[in-house]
Amino acid sequence: MTTGASLETTLYALLAQPGYRPLRQHELARALHVKSRDRALFRSLLRKGMADGRLVCLRKNRWALPAKDRFIRARISVLPNGGAIATVLSSEDATPQEYFIGRMGLAGAIHGDTALLELVSRRTRMDRSNRVEARVVRVVERSQAQLAGQLQRNRFQWYLIPDHPHIRNNVYLEPPPASLQLEAGLYAVAELDDWVGPDLPLRGRVREILGDSDLPGLSAQMLLKNHQLSKRFDNAVSAAARATPADLSEGDLRGREDCRALLTFTIDPADARDFDDAVSLSPISEGLLLGVHIADVSHFVPIGSTIDREAAQRGNSVYLTGDFVPMLPHYLTSEVCSLRPDVDRLAYTVWITLDEKGRILSHRFAPTVIRSSGRLTYDQVQSHFDQPTSDSVPLHLRAALDQMRSLAREIRERRMRAGALNLAMPEVRCKLNEDGDVQSIHLRGAPEAYQLIEEFMLLANIAVAERLASRRVPMIYRIHDEPAAEQWEAMATALRMLGIHQAVQTPDDINRICKRVEGTPSAYLTNLAILRNLKRAAYSTKHIKHFGLGFPSYTHFTSPIRRYPDLLIHRILKASEANARTPYRHEDIERFALHCSETERNADEAESESLKLKCLEYYGAQMRAGDVGPHPALIVGVLARGVLVDLTESLVRGMIPLHALGEDYFEAFPDQGFVRSRHTKRQLRIGQLVEVELMRIDLTRRRLDLRMVSPRKTANGSDKSSSARSRPAPRQKRGRSRGSS
Repeated sequence: MTTGASLETTLYALLAQPGYRPLRQHELARALHVKSRDRALFRSLLRKGMADGRLVCLRKNRWALPAKDRFIRARISVLPNGGAIATVLSSEDATPQEYFIGRMGLAGAIHGDTALLELVSRRTRMDRSNRVEARVVRVVERSQAQLAGQLQRNRFQWYLIPDHPHIRNNVYLEPPPASLQLEAGLYAVAELDDWVGPDLPLRGRVREILGDSDLPGLSAQMLLKNHQLSKRFDNAVSAAARATPADLSEGDLRGREDCRALLTFTIDPADARDFDDAVSLSPISEGLLLGVHIADVSHFVPIGSTIDREAAQRGNSVYLTGDFVPMLPHYLTSEVCSLRPDVDRLAYTVWITLDEKGRILSHRFAPTVIRSSGRLTYDQVQSHFDQPTSDSVPLHLRAALDQMRSLAREIRERRMRAGALNLAMPEVRCKLNEDGDVQSIHLRGAPEAYQLIEEFMLLANIAVAERLASRRVPMIYRIHDEPAAEQWEAMATALRMLGIHQAVQTPDDINRICKRVEGTPSAYLTNLAILRNLKRAAYSTKHIKHFGLGFPSYTHFTSPIRRYPDLLIHRILKASEANARTPYRHEDIERFALHCSETERNADEAESESLKLKCLEYYGAQMRAGDVGPHPALIVGVLARGVLVDLTESLVRGMIPLHALGEDYFEAFPDQGFVRSRHTKRQLRIGQLVEVELMRIDLTRRRLDLRMVSPRKTANGSDKSSSARSRPAPRQKRGRSRGSS
């Protein structure tokens, strides 16, 4: 009887022959003289080879070895239209290659999956952004171990409709055990099976029943499940954290600079969960000594410990609207490591000597112990800047704060002159009640207070990056590559739609445009058009210039409580300063860079989705109360089927279908950025302010449909928006069957 080892050897020998042309499974079995009794063994070898990435199954069940010049490993990001963008996974590549995948080329891959791609043809096809078109050959790794959604049943079986804006595939479920009572309309969590082949449906089994649509916090629960996030730590991690004393011992203080008498304070958002950075400023003979004191997390979290392994897996903390998923156990995050006021805390400090104009003269690094003199919020600091006579800031901190303000202004202006991008996007904040429901929505203020801390943290990060780069140790950089030629072109096209015909090819061009529109209604859209056409910042082992910040070397050092790369850099810097062997190999750093870029992307998606979900629930509550508007909105895009707008109070994006623009028939011109009515020739363009009313909300797809408010003349001749406040509001949707509008 044929052994598995001998059959595997002959299989790979045949596939590796220079003249081999991909054969179907039965043709391959015939060529290898596989007996009937060995067919099951043969099939298992093929499945194992595909799972290990050693084999690929091509079209029509043809098998081959993966060729480096033909097959590409990439991450799938599904687009609203059903197609996808695939990004090549590599921490070494400063400019990750992107490919376009049409809706029919996904082969069962879902959002976030790691997949093996094949170019559609040797005569490459491209999408409108000049991305080469590819198709999925097979899924290497599922991004989703589980999906949460609504249970439904057809005549044959149960299925789950995922509550995920990027996943529209139903999950077909195995028959549940007798102990699990399923009910149509309930919400549940399903564990997904591995990918088994192209174009086969998602399959899985129910693992948890969440409840019905009236369950408090249901949306938040499903969001955590669908992004593979957990606020809980297992018992071993929690116990290890609790074993760390909150009070410092003599051993903890040994070898540290004592900075407890130094005037030091923190500046954070009012709802900050942790305090991992504090600042101080002292006059010295050379000028000024800026201290950037960062929580010394590495002192409490040894490499390879139970806590460290869990933190590495999480990659970062996630700050949801009204919720928080920490990287480290709460006891460490808010007690042991956090730089709380009036308690002794361990820090690792970057000392930066500056002249009066904020020019860097020198820097050094040291383990320290500090005692924060106060905890300030951004709003407090901004109130003090705006009204120095107010009592928003304690008296003993005001002089230092004023000096920091002048210094940060000098540093920021110099950074902008050196080529950093001066982009500014508003940030939406929700005020929640005790039940977690949104009471109001507003745009974040306190810009100068944020900038003050940002400039000081940037200085510390640069200092660390330059020191480690000069010593050529394996390390993780924070990179941001410059736009590709097609991105510059797309940026210029988007700006022309806004009436900006200035050439854009350099950071200086971008800054001149942003300066020109600053304070005008078009500032938001201009910044948005630029940001859409920039590359995404990432972690990498490659040492390149950070395009957005304009720094030759840059890394992340200042947030080790909430970002794992910062914790790595602390360990590397400590070893370097002690002339000790670096604690990581290059391949370790490469693996962490890739992993943390992915966890950061997942966190960004979860945070953005959480904010939009809260805002949609807020508008849903207004609709149920009979209040549909009007709301001011800004036209930000034109599609073939309607106009995209951002509500100005919340920046929530919605769509006005063509039929909801007015009584006339409208035609869309997406490439030119406007729609036009056929009879009156009325135009609606990108950048135009309009008034809209709420029409329909689909929470599952995170979709908001709106209708235009048409002005009409009142009896006295003035314009008045026709409000539909008294009309019954359409029902807010949560569960839905596929294909419904």
